[in-house]
Amino acid sequence: MNWFIRATKPLVQRLARAYDIRLERPLYATGQHPILFPKGAERGIPKSCVFNTRSGAITIGTNVVFGEDVQLLTGKHLSIEEAEVTGLPLHHVPESGRDIVVMDGVYIGTMAIVVGPVTIGEHAVVGAGAVVTSDVPARTFVAGVPAKVIRHFG
Repeated sequence: MNWFIRATKPLVQRLARAYDIRLERPLYATGQHPILFPKGAERGIPKSCVFNTRSGAITIGTNVVFGEDVQLLTGKHLSIEEAEVTGLPLHHVPESGRDIVVMDGVYIGTMAIVVGPVTIGEHAVVGAGAVVTSDVPARTFVAGVPAKVIRHFG
């Protein structure tokens, strides 16, 4: 049976693209930069997680737990102020410099969104549905939109 799945997988993926059907693939990066993670880490990451590496790399530490539908997004369109300061067109997407680093032992709750550039410190917890737009200190629980520190762990 495994040989049949390996043989037909490319065809199914092409058909899904042709019919605009989303296939969930574990640790699939949409963008030009890599996802860096230790060997074996992919087993704990749900297929529903989205990794956008358009504007930077994503680095994942050991023992990181992801909830369902988590999104790590390095790509971001420039705002009016950013476009005026940089001289780039409105809604331009930077090609680099927006890396996301998730340190060891982090837990990211279901449907959380992390927008780079961000570093999430060791053993931090990101609440379900939170939108992280700035660095999260180690041993801290953050939640909300935008995510704010709720509690520090000793």
